[in-house]
Amino acid sequence: MIRRTFLSTCAAAAGVTLWNPRMTFAAIPDDKPFSKVKKLRMSAPIDWFPGKTPLDKLDAVAAWGLPAYEWLWPSGDPGKLRAKADSLGLVLSCMVGVGKIADGGMVNPGDHDRLVNEFKEKVEIAKKLNCTHLVGLSGNERKDVPREQQTEFVIQCLKKLAPIAEDNNVMIVLEALNTLVDHEGYFVARTDHAMQIMNAVNSPNVKMLFDIYHQQITEGNVIENLTHNIDRIGHFHVADNPGRKEPGTGELNYANIFKAISETNYKEFVALECGHSNKNYEDTLKATLACLNGL
Repeated sequence: MIRRTFLSTCAAAAGVTLWNPRMTFAAIPDDKPFSKVKKLRMSAPIDWFPGKTPLDKLDAVAAWGLPAYEWLWPSGDPGKLRAKADSLGLVLSCMVGVGKIADGGMVNPGDHDRLVNEFKEKVEIAKKLNCTHLVGLSGNERKDVPREQQTEFVIQCLKKLAPIAEDNNVMIVLEALNTLVDHEGYFVARTDHAMQIMNAVNSPNVKMLFDIYHQQITEGNVIENLTHNIDRIGHFHVADNPGRKEPGTGELNYANIFKAISETNYKEFVALECGHSNKNYEDTLKATLACLNGL
């Protein structure tokens, strides 16, 4: 699908016209277009942006008017990164906090003490970087233990981690991942399963990371699932399906999805986590803006 087609698709779905045609696809816009988005707090991966260093890339993030950047595996001097981000009015929307996409982890009680120590270390990094959302990953499904028991192990682990999150004013966002295309064998895949875990842990600092791409593959019914469970969702990831590219390239109606999220008065971040069909981040950001038009 060419760029003009998928931009028109999102704009038509939203019932609005596209932005000023004089706006170009330059790497650094001059009008901070995301600053016009008032109802959702958008974020994009720092690695998308031009610059020789992360500090340079933050300038580019700010030039687009984004309030935040996403960096799941931050590196470098946290003091310099924080100072630069603060000077630009940016925050780090999310980073990896605890667990992995592999065997073991939350599904294995023998790993829980290690995960507690791992999380404490990541929390200290997150605080230095002004990041309050840390991804939690359950680990892969075990073959030697019933699923019900593994669910209980994940709950037990998160109950150990929750007080640490609460004491440090950060949030664990447990991510569900699809097992049909990208992460065969991963344990937490469905929204209802994630909500079972959230409800059992019962902490305001432990919520779900709702990745719209993953949940479309796993179960569909995206708008109903996210709006019904919005109080237990702490972060969103955005990509279209199939292909995991920018909004407007697949079967998801992102104009309607963004509108539905905004109507819940959701206050956390909605972060892009997708590839680029045209191999450049500028078109991806413009496509997203088309689906956000009016918000």
